Amino acid sequence: MVAVFDDGRVTLERLELADRSPGEVDVAISAAAVCGSDLHTVLGHRSTPPRTALGHEGVGRVIDADSGAVDFRGASLSPGDRVVFAIYSACGSCDRCASGLPMKCRNLFKYGHESVTRPPHASGTLATRVRLLPGVPVLRIPDDLTDNRVVSAGCAVATAAAIVRAAGSPTEKDVLVFGAGGVGTYCAAMLASMGNRVAVVDPAEQRLAFAEQMGARSRKGDEGPFPIVIEASGSAAAFENALEAADIGGRVVAAGSVSPGSTTVTFDPALVVTRRLTLIGIHNYAGEDLVWSVDWMEEHAARLGLERLVSAPLPLSQIGVAFDMMREGGHPRVLVVPEGE
Repeated sequence: MVAVFDDGRVTLERLELADRSPGEVDVAISAAAVCGSDLHTVLGHRSTPPRTALGHEGVGRVIDADSGAVDFRGASLSPGDRVVFAIYSACGSCDRCASGLPMKCRNLFKYGHESVTRPPHASGTLATRVRLLPGVPVLRIPDDLTDNRVVSAGCAVATAAAIVRAAGSPTEKDVLVFGAGGVGTYCAAMLASMGNRVAVVDPAEQRLAFAEQMGARSRKGDEGPFPIVIEASGSAAAFENALEAADIGGRVVAAGSVSPGSTTVTFDPALVVTRRLTLIGIHNYAGEDLVWSVDWMEEHAARLGLERLVSAPLPLSQIGVAFDMMREGGHPRVLVVPEGE
């Protein structure tokens, strides 16, 4: 069973899967999360193929894999192992993969964005089962890292790890984050855990409250400038404000605008030139970022109470309610739990 978006509606569809091919891994989903990009799909903010399998954040247990299969770290992978996994499958051999850009692979397959008519068919995590292609980074995780703390590892948390790395993995710095959605809040949590002083900007008081619970604080007026600024909201105004807030020699990491053509900004390029700013774009992540994010969650998830960033669980049969809750914005993520096949 998988949630499918087609002709403007979200429905549940039962798939009849053939036996998996060599190298593929079948995972029974124990929990998934509705992400902001899932909501963008359902609201029609991006083009999608017919019968799109929804969902790309999830955690589950292996139910079938090759003998001798290993995860991204090289640890053995067997039925019963608890795992998280990346949003994409990459070929590993094209020029982009060789350049450290597997998330931009020339043969990319992206989970939660493809039709159920395209192999491997079970390609959404808002489902009872997902089939992972050989090029998907998969990681075994311990049982004490609970579903409601680790469910966003394959999207928001790994993307935040990539952003932090692009920011230079700072310590004891003043950092400004625009946007306290899932990615922005995880950025704030990671940066604060590294000893940085993190200020956050978001128009929603409830979102700011989540970021504050993760160790950040609300920005005070127009304070700044900041040596590191992160734009994770997707707002055109926030992008402009991020450039304005960056100090001379500062670094601006832009990660919020992910739909080309939907947002435009106008700014004076002299702002970047004369301040000697470094502007970096981040979209998705590499397998190493997924590893770092899982390691970070193992160390900090319980202390921070990362389960507060997801809603109470909803059954998959109430997927429509889950999208309504995501639209209302009460939590950065809405937790969905399948009832079984």
